[in-house]
Amino acid sequence: MPYAMNEGVKLYYEIHGEKGHPVFFIHGGGGNTLAWFQQVPFFSRNYRAILVDLRGFKHSACPPEKVHPQFFADDIRVIMDAEGLTQAAFVCQSLGAWAGLRLAVQSPERVSCLFISGSPTPAYSETNWAILRSSGDIFNSGKFGGTGRDSGIGWNRDFIKAHPDIAFLYSQIKLLNGPFDARTMQDDSIKLYPQDFENYTVPTIIAGGAHDDFLSPESHFHTATLVPGAGTYTFPDAGHSAYFESPEEFNSVVNAFLTKHVKAQK
Repeated sequence: MPYAMNEGVKLYYEIHGEKGHPVFFIHGGGGNTLAWFQQVPFFSRNYRAILVDLRGFKHSACPPEKVHPQFFADDIRVIMDAEGLTQAAFVCQSLGAWAGLRLAVQSPERVSCLFISGSPTPAYSETNWAILRSSGDIFNSGKFGGTGRDSGIGWNRDFIKAHPDIAFLYSQIKLLNGPFDARTMQDDSIKLYPQDFENYTVPTIIAGGAHDDFLSPESHFHTATLVPGAGTYTFPDAGHSAYFESPEEFNSVVNAFLTKHVKAQK
Protein backbone atom coordinates (compact mmCIF):
# COMPACT_ATOMS: atom_id res chain seq x y z
CA MET A 1 0.00 0.00 0.00
CA PRO A 2 1.27 3.52 -0.74
CA TYR A 3 2.63 6.16 1.59
CA ALA A 4 2.94 9.91 1.12
CA MET A 5 5.46 12.10 2.93
CA ASN A 6 4.58 15.43 4.52
CA GLU A 7 7.54 17.16 6.16
CA GLY A 8 8.98 13.94 7.50
CA VAL A 9 5.69 12.30 8.47
CA LYS A 10 4.89 9.08 6.61
CA LEU A 11 1.16 8.99 5.77
CA TYR A 12 -0.42 5.63 5.05
CA TYR A 13 -3.36 5.32 2.68
CA GLU A 14 -5.16 2.73 0.56
CA ILE A 15 -7.10 2.90 -2.70
CA HIS A 16 -9.89 0.45 -3.43
CA GLY A 17 -11.61 0.50 -6.82
CA GLU A 18 -10.21 1.49 -10.18
CA LYS A 19 -12.92 3.72 -11.62
CA GLY A 20 -15.16 6.59 -10.73
CA HIS A 21 -14.86 9.76 -8.71
CA PRO A 22 -12.41 9.54 -5.79
CA VAL A 23 -14.04 9.43 -2.34
CA PHE A 24 -11.95 9.81 0.81
CA PHE A 25 -13.16 8.05 3.94
CA ILE A 26 -11.62 9.77 6.97
CA HIS A 27 -11.91 7.91 10.27
CA GLY A 28 -12.69 9.16 13.77
CA GLY A 29 -10.70 9.09 16.99
CA GLY A 30 -11.43 5.42 17.61
CA GLY A 31 -10.77 4.29 14.04
CA ASN A 32 -8.27 3.96 11.23
CA THR A 33 -8.42 2.50 7.70
CA LEU A 34 -9.79 -0.81 9.03
CA ALA A 35 -12.90 0.86 10.44
CA TRP A 36 -14.42 1.23 6.96
CA PHE A 37 -14.63 -2.51 6.19
CA GLN A 38 -18.42 -2.25 5.81
CA GLN A 39 -18.15 0.64 3.33
CA VAL A 40 -15.26 -0.34 1.03
CA PRO A 41 -16.93 -3.31 -0.74
CA PHE A 42 -20.02 -1.19 -1.39
CA PHE A 43 -18.45 2.04 -2.63
CA SER A 44 -15.45 0.60 -4.48
CA ARG A 45 -17.80 -0.78 -7.13
CA ASN A 46 -18.48 2.68 -8.54
CA TYR A 47 -15.94 4.97 -6.88
CA ARG A 48 -12.28 5.06 -6.02
CA ALA A 49 -12.51 4.60 -2.26
CA ILE A 50 -9.47 6.14 -0.56
CA LEU A 51 -8.79 5.31 3.08
CA VAL A 52 -6.28 7.18 5.21
CA ASP A 53 -4.64 6.62 8.57
CA LEU A 54 -4.52 10.11 10.05
CA ARG A 55 -1.10 10.98 11.45
CA GLY A 56 -0.53 9.17 14.73
CA PHE A 57 -3.04 6.44 13.88
CA LYS A 58 -2.10 2.84 13.00
CA HIS A 59 0.46 2.93 10.15
CA SER A 60 0.88 6.74 10.03
CA ALA A 61 3.30 6.93 12.94
CA CYS A 62 4.92 10.25 13.77
CA PRO A 63 6.48 12.01 16.77
CA PRO A 64 3.90 12.81 19.51
CA GLU A 65 4.41 16.56 19.14
CA LYS A 66 3.30 16.31 15.50
CA VAL A 67 0.10 14.35 16.20
CA HIS A 68 -2.19 17.36 15.92
CA PRO A 69 -5.36 18.11 13.89
CA GLN A 70 -3.84 21.33 12.54
CA PHE A 71 -1.88 19.17 10.09
CA PHE A 72 -4.73 16.93 8.90
CA ALA A 73 -6.01 19.03 5.98
CA ASP A 74 -2.52 19.54 4.58
CA ASP A 75 -1.86 15.80 4.91
CA ILE A 76 -4.88 15.11 2.73
CA ARG A 77 -3.70 17.65 0.15
CA VAL A 78 -0.33 15.88 0.06
CA ILE A 79 -2.04 12.53 -0.59
CA MET A 80 -4.24 14.05 -3.29
CA ASP A 81 -1.19 15.55 -4.98
CA ALA A 82 0.66 12.24 -4.77
CA GLU A 83 -2.24 10.59 -6.61
CA GLY A 84 -2.74 13.43 -9.09
CA LEU A 85 -6.24 14.19 -7.81
CA THR A 86 -7.57 17.68 -8.39
CA GLN A 87 -10.84 17.01 -6.58
CA ALA A 88 -12.50 14.37 -4.40
CA ALA A 89 -15.57 13.78 -2.26
CA PHE A 90 -15.15 13.30 1.48
CA VAL A 91 -16.91 11.14 4.04
CA CYS A 92 -15.72 12.04 7.54
CA GLN A 93 -16.47 10.44 10.88
CA SER A 94 -16.08 12.45 14.09
CA LEU A 95 -12.40 13.53 14.28
CA GLY A 96 -12.21 13.12 10.49
CA ALA A 97 -14.04 16.43 10.10
CA TRP A 98 -10.89 18.16 11.34
CA ALA A 99 -9.43 17.04 8.02
CA GLY A 100 -12.44 17.25 5.69
CA LEU A 101 -14.17 20.44 6.79
CA ARG A 102 -10.93 22.37 7.18
CA LEU A 103 -9.90 21.25 3.69
CA ALA A 104 -13.27 22.32 2.28
CA VAL A 105 -12.83 25.77 3.85
CA GLN A 106 -9.18 26.21 2.89
CA SER A 107 -9.31 24.60 -0.58
CA PRO A 108 -12.97 24.38 -1.67
CA GLU A 109 -12.00 23.72 -5.28
CA ARG A 110 -10.62 20.35 -4.18
CA VAL A 111 -13.78 19.14 -2.40
CA SER A 112 -16.72 18.13 -4.58
CA CYS A 113 -18.95 17.37 -1.58
CA LEU A 114 -18.63 16.62 2.11
CA PHE A 115 -20.56 14.18 4.31
CA ILE A 116 -19.82 14.44 8.04
CA SER A 117 -21.19 12.04 10.63
CA GLY A 118 -21.01 12.09 14.42
CA SER A 119 -18.92 15.23 14.72
CA PRO A 120 -19.18 18.70 16.27
CA THR A 121 -16.54 19.64 13.67
CA PRO A 122 -13.97 22.44 14.18
CA ALA A 123 -16.64 25.06 13.41
CA TYR A 124 -16.48 27.24 16.49
CA SER A 125 -19.34 28.14 18.78
CA GLU A 126 -19.60 28.08 22.56
CA THR A 127 -22.08 25.23 22.25
CA ASN A 128 -19.76 23.17 20.07
CA TRP A 129 -16.79 23.77 22.33
CA ALA A 130 -18.79 22.71 25.39
CA ILE A 131 -19.51 19.42 23.62
CA LEU A 132 -15.84 19.03 22.75
CA ARG A 133 -14.75 19.66 26.32
CA SER A 134 -17.17 16.99 27.53
CA SER A 135 -16.22 14.37 24.94
CA GLY A 136 -12.54 15.22 25.38
CA ASP A 137 -12.78 14.08 29.00
CA ILE A 138 -13.89 10.66 27.76
CA PHE A 139 -11.11 10.51 25.16
CA ASN A 140 -8.48 11.29 27.77
CA SER A 141 -9.90 8.95 30.42
CA GLY A 142 -8.67 5.97 28.42
CA LYS A 143 -12.21 4.57 28.26
CA PHE A 144 -13.01 5.63 24.70
CA GLY A 145 -12.70 2.57 22.47
CA GLY A 146 -11.71 0.38 25.42
CA THR A 147 -12.50 -3.29 25.84
CA GLY A 148 -14.87 -2.91 28.78
CA ARG A 149 -18.46 -1.69 28.96
CA ASP A 150 -17.42 1.59 27.31
CA SER A 151 -16.05 -0.13 24.19
CA GLY A 152 -18.91 1.37 22.20
CA ILE A 153 -19.15 4.72 23.95
CA GLY A 154 -21.88 6.81 22.39
CA TRP A 155 -23.41 3.85 20.59
CA ASN A 156 -27.00 2.64 20.73
CA ARG A 157 -26.90 0.55 23.92
CA ASP A 158 -29.38 -1.97 22.50
CA PHE A 159 -27.00 -2.48 19.58
CA ILE A 160 -24.10 -3.21 21.94
CA LYS A 161 -26.17 -5.78 23.83
CA ALA A 162 -27.20 -7.46 20.58
CA HIS A 163 -23.76 -7.26 18.92
CA PRO A 164 -20.99 -7.59 21.53
CA ASP A 165 -18.78 -9.05 18.81
CA ILE A 166 -18.96 -5.87 16.72
CA ALA A 167 -18.27 -3.69 19.77
CA PHE A 168 -15.26 -5.85 20.57
CA LEU A 169 -14.00 -5.60 16.98
CA TYR A 170 -14.25 -1.82 17.20
CA SER A 171 -12.20 -1.78 20.39
CA GLN A 172 -9.53 -3.98 18.81
CA ILE A 173 -9.26 -1.70 15.77
CA LYS A 174 -8.84 1.29 18.08
CA LEU A 175 -5.99 -0.41 19.97
CA LEU A 176 -3.87 -0.37 16.78
CA ASN A 177 -3.57 3.42 17.09
CA GLY A 178 -1.00 5.47 18.92
CA PRO A 179 -1.99 7.82 21.74
CA PHE A 180 -4.10 10.82 20.82
CA ASP A 181 -4.65 13.89 22.98
CA ALA A 182 -8.20 15.01 22.22
CA ARG A 183 -7.52 18.40 23.79
CA THR A 184 -5.72 19.35 20.56
CA MET A 185 -9.13 19.37 18.85
CA GLN A 186 -9.92 22.57 20.78
CA ASP A 187 -6.77 24.53 19.92
CA ASP A 188 -7.20 28.03 18.57
CA SER A 189 -5.15 26.94 15.56
CA ILE A 190 -7.95 24.72 14.27
CA LYS A 191 -11.04 26.80 14.99
CA LEU A 192 -13.22 27.76 12.04
CA TYR A 193 -15.06 31.04 12.63
CA PRO A 194 -18.08 32.47 10.76
CA GLN A 195 -15.81 34.64 8.60
CA ASP A 196 -13.99 31.50 7.44
CA PHE A 197 -17.24 30.32 5.87
CA GLU A 198 -17.84 33.40 3.76
CA ASN A 199 -18.76 32.28 0.24
CA TYR A 200 -18.75 28.62 1.35
CA THR A 201 -20.61 26.60 -1.30
CA VAL A 202 -19.35 23.02 -0.88
CA PRO A 203 -22.39 20.68 -0.72
CA THR A 204 -22.37 19.45 2.87
CA ILE A 205 -24.41 17.19 5.11
CA ILE A 206 -23.95 16.99 8.88
CA ALA A 207 -25.38 13.71 10.17
CA GLY A 208 -25.79 12.26 13.63
CA GLY A 209 -27.28 9.33 15.48
CA ALA A 210 -30.43 9.49 17.59
CA HIS A 211 -28.62 7.53 20.34
CA ASP A 212 -25.36 9.49 20.41
CA ASP A 213 -24.64 10.12 24.09
CA PHE A 214 -20.94 10.68 23.39
CA LEU A 215 -21.87 14.05 21.85
CA SER A 216 -25.65 14.43 22.02
CA PRO A 217 -28.49 13.22 19.81
CA GLU A 218 -29.18 16.79 18.69
CA SER A 219 -25.66 18.17 18.28
CA HIS A 220 -25.56 17.72 14.51
CA PHE A 221 -28.49 20.12 14.12
CA HIS A 222 -26.55 22.88 15.82
CA THR A 223 -23.37 22.10 13.91
CA ALA A 224 -25.23 22.37 10.61
CA THR A 225 -26.24 25.95 11.45
CA LEU A 226 -22.54 26.88 11.54
CA VAL A 227 -21.85 25.61 7.99
CA PRO A 228 -23.65 27.64 5.30
CA GLY A 229 -26.07 25.56 3.25
CA ALA A 230 -25.45 22.37 5.20
CA GLY A 231 -28.20 19.78 5.32
CA THR A 232 -28.79 17.29 8.12
CA TYR A 233 -29.60 13.62 8.47
CA THR A 234 -30.43 11.59 11.57
CA PHE A 235 -29.72 7.86 11.81
CA PRO A 236 -32.63 6.69 13.99
CA ASP A 237 -31.11 3.44 15.25
CA ALA A 238 -27.47 4.51 15.61
CA GLY A 239 -25.39 6.40 18.10
CA HIS A 240 -22.03 8.04 17.50
CA SER A 241 -20.78 5.58 14.86
CA ALA A 242 -23.55 5.08 12.32
CA TYR A 243 -21.10 3.72 9.74
CA PHE A 244 -20.39 0.85 12.17
CA GLU A 245 -23.81 0.45 13.79
CA SER A 246 -26.12 0.96 10.77
CA PRO A 247 -23.87 0.26 7.77
CA GLU A 248 -26.60 -0.48 5.24
CA GLU A 249 -28.47 2.74 5.99
CA PHE A 250 -25.24 4.70 6.19
CA ASN A 251 -24.08 3.41 2.81
CA SER A 252 -27.45 4.12 1.22
CA VAL A 253 -27.63 7.69 2.52
CA VAL A 254 -24.04 8.51 1.56
CA ASN A 255 -24.48 6.91 -1.86
CA ALA A 256 -27.55 9.05 -2.58
CA PHE A 257 -25.59 12.14 -1.55
CA LEU A 258 -22.68 11.23 -3.81
CA THR A 259 -24.98 10.39 -6.70
CA LYS A 260 -26.47 13.87 -6.45
CA HIS A 261 -23.18 15.70 -6.43
CA VAL A 262 -20.66 13.60 -8.37
CA LYS A 263 -20.83 11.43 -11.44
CA ALA A 264 -20.09 7.77 -10.78
CA GLN A 265 -18.82 5.56 -13.59
CA LYS A 266 -20.85 2.41 -13.95
